[in-house]
Amino acid sequence: MKIEVYRRAPFVDREEEIDFLVEWFNRVPQRILWIYGPKSSGKTTLIEYVIEKRLLAEKEWWKKGKYWVKYINLRGKLIISYRSFLESFIYPEDVYREEVERDYWLSLKFIGIERKRLKEIRKRERDLFEEITEVIKKEANGKKAALIVDEIQILRDLYIKNGNGARELLKEFLNFCVRLTKETHLSHVAILTSNTIFIDRIYNDARLKETSEFWKVDHLKKERVREWLREEGFGEEEIGLVWEYVGGSISRLIKVIEARKSGRDLKEHLEREAWLAYTEIVELLRKVEDREVKEGFRKICEEILREGFYQVKSDEDKKINKAIEYFSEREILFYDPLELRVTGNSRVYEKAMERVIGP
Repeated sequence: MKIEVYRRAPFVDREEEIDFLVEWFNRVPQRILWIYGPKSSGKTTLIEYVIEKRLLAEKEWWKKGKYWVKYINLRGKLIISYRSFLESFIYPEDVYREEVERDYWLSLKFIGIERKRLKEIRKRERDLFEEITEVIKKEANGKKAALIVDEIQILRDLYIKNGNGARELLKEFLNFCVRLTKETHLSHVAILTSNTIFIDRIYNDARLKETSEFWKVDHLKKERVREWLREEGFGEEEIGLVWEYVGGSISRLIKVIEARKSGRDLKEHLEREAWLAYTEIVELLRKVEDREVKEGFRKICEEILREGFYQVKSDEDKKINKAIEYFSEREILFYDPLELRVTGNSRVYEKAMERVIGP
């Protein structure tokens, strides 16, 4: 099993996923790639690794590289209007260039546009997406182009809520992504999210469904976890215990390894993690006033504990749908819109469900 250090943290054997992404970005752009998966399954680290280590590995990539890539992570941004959307994606060209030269790929300065044109865009005298297209044509200049947007769920309210043209703005952005990929083949577009309720709405939009591919980045499989923990000196009994409590969640596995190295009792650490997950669920249940949501959540938990997952039915009742939406958006549950299955967002939440349901 291949484990390397990336940004001073373990980067665990993801060769299959890396190969898929590199191959994808080498194709002619045809569809938007929606990368989804549970919280802490490693989506952001994976895409940043692929960009840095595989696509833009050459120094001075803007002079001689094979790829032209723009990456933005929307985490921490408040985007509720046209202006805040605009200011997240484009910047004055001189500021943008300074940022790019300092940090050649992982720059929040997504697209640089000349100040005069930027003023006209802010006044809606110029079309934002036409300007971005022109920047891609000019800067990519024959290279394989890719626009990558992480944490797209930050735009969720623009999609769900009407008013002030906000919903239309997001639709326009997604239609722009369709034009870049399916219609003009000018650039790849990859969009990452853990909010699968948002993905579900996108997936059921006929136009986007036909012009998108949905690809899941999941937690590590049991065999990968076993190999990793063996290399860290864990015995088989310990490995079984770790899998029971945290499954393949990379961030939680790293915490387990660090706790063991620091001399903490393994079972005590795992029980603490499960207890914290339990208190998180209890606090959410306390805040829920809708009795149907609480009942639906209990029913989902019971089936997950019995079958390993909750299978969503085509004629699902209202309280189940409300519970799936509420607890998935708060990252307790993970809803897979392609498989129509619900699980805990990580194994530790399923362990916490045992306490919620009781004997």
